[in-house]
This record gives sequence, structure tokens and C-alpha cells, in this order.
Amino acid sequence: MRKIVYFVTSSLDGFIARPSGGIDWLIQAEGDEDFGFSRFQESIDTVIQGRHTYEHVLQLGPYPYQGQKNYVFSRKLTECQHAEIVRQPVPEFVRWLRDQPGKDIWLVGGGELAAAFLDAGAIDELKVFIQPILLGEGIPLARYIDRDIRLTVIDSHAFRQGLVQIHFEVKK
Repeated sequence: MRKIVYFVTSSLDGFIARPSGGIDWLIQAEGDEDFGFSRFQESIDTVIQGRHTYEHVLQLGPYPYQGQKNYVFSRKLTECQHAEIVRQPVPEFVRWLRDQPGKDIWLVGGGELAAAFLDAGAIDELKVFIQPILLGEGIPLARYIDRDIRLTVIDSHAFRQGLVQIHFEVKK
């Protein structure tokens, strides 16, 4: 079965962006280190985003997910150049999506969509890169979770730039 993976970067205090959505605090890779991103991209063929994340990605330059099937959860968008708009509830969409052939699925963000997926039991794994920074406030990794979500650590790795990746499996 296709896995849904929340692959995300967070500050040490659990924020994925500043309150304004800014990500200027992210450490940029020096040299040829890609932090396992290329290998991860080879394992997926589908990308899911919330509207705010999608709109932010569009401001960063050329659309980075051209080679994958793209879905954007939104109640407000009427059209979307790079993705199909999803308006149905997360559980219903996930049941349909998992039945489609393909590789694993990347839940890009944001925090509200991640919480909805976690609450629905739809995320199988989290790959969290922790930046060595405290922001104090911002958009949390998962906003408004309605229940405890138990995780098991699969692996962890510290990179020379100070990032730490922790790979979790969601206990079902």
C-alpha cells in the first residue's frame, strides 16, 4: 500500500514557518549535501499541499513539483495551474488516493493540513528535519490535533550543518 509521508523541516521549538509564513531561517545546504532529499523524491510520485503552502511555493520561483501528481486542499481556490483542487474530507480522499497505483505520497504541508491528516490516521511516517534554531512563535508542525498521536523512531541522523533528521512511524 502507498504510504503518506509528512516530510518537513521544523525549528527546535516545533515551527515550520514564521507567523507570516516566512522560511528565511532555514539552513541552506553547503556543497553537495542534499540531506537524502533526492532519494526521498525517487520514492514518491504524488504531492499534497494546503492552499497557503501552495501559494507560498509559487512565490519562491519555478514550481518545484512538476514531475509529480499534485493535489491542493482548498475551499477558496477556483482554479489551480499545477494541481487538482481537493474539497472532500481527508479520510474520503485518502481512501481514494491509496487505491490509485503509484509510489508513496508526500504531504508537503502546512500545519493545519498535517493535523487533519494525523487526526484522520492518514499519515504513515514523518521525516522531520530539525533546524538548530528557536523561533518562539510561528506556524506549528501540526496545528490543532484532536488526539495524541504515538510515534516510533525508525532512524535519526545528524548532519554536519547542524540539522538532525528524525524518521518516525505513526503507531496505528
